[in-house]
Amino acid sequence: MFGRYPRHCTVCGHEGRFLAYGYPLVCDVLCPSCSALERHRFLALADSKQNFFAGKDVIHFAPETCMRTYLARRSMKSYQTADLFAPNVDLKLNIEDINLSDACADVVLCLHVLEHVDDKKATQELYRILRPGGILIAMFPMVEGWESSYEDSTKVTPQERLLYFGQHDHVRFFGADARRRLALPGFDVSELTAEEPEVSRHGLMRGEKIFLCRKPSSGS
Repeated sequence: MFGRYPRHCTVCGHEGRFLAYGYPLVCDVLCPSCSALERHRFLALADSKQNFFAGKDVIHFAPETCMRTYLARRSMKSYQTADLFAPNVDLKLNIEDINLSDACADVVLCLHVLEHVDDKKATQELYRILRPGGILIAMFPMVEGWESSYEDSTKVTPQERLLYFGQHDHVRFFGADARRRLALPGFDVSELTAEEPEVSRHGLMRGEKIFLCRKPSSGS
């Protein structure tokens, strides 16, 4: 259940071997100190280089405990957590119909959220609540070799969704068209890719993407 090589967790600073996690079970991905996974460590690494959060009004959908702790150290102007069902959040929000005013946030964080919902409705709403120049930071499971995202509305049971989409409450597996889907509301989309030597040092997923979706400064 342990990894073979020592790693460094960019979220909490842990040095040592990681644990196994997920379905199918993958060794060497879960930090035993803060429970960060590959995506959390990749985001923290990218933030250490690009400083996404300091001085910004941030809304974090489906907040993970390890990232809440990490973000608390980032000198944000404000930080609000949001979820429709989770009990311990600041805002009870449906990401497909967000009950917030226009242009109220500088940064919106969505890690492994858009594969659970109608992403077209969600990204339109996220575009609306961002200020001009604001940024949506999005990550999700993705198969680069698929030209189109895989969706099937007939797969409704938890067992079917686990089999076809990789988790009991997912509704799609994104393909390479994820970039076009993210850009539809008007976002300028760029991306970061997990590469060596950071992959080996921090236990990242090879080739994983962070999508940076910026609302144009001239937009509304």
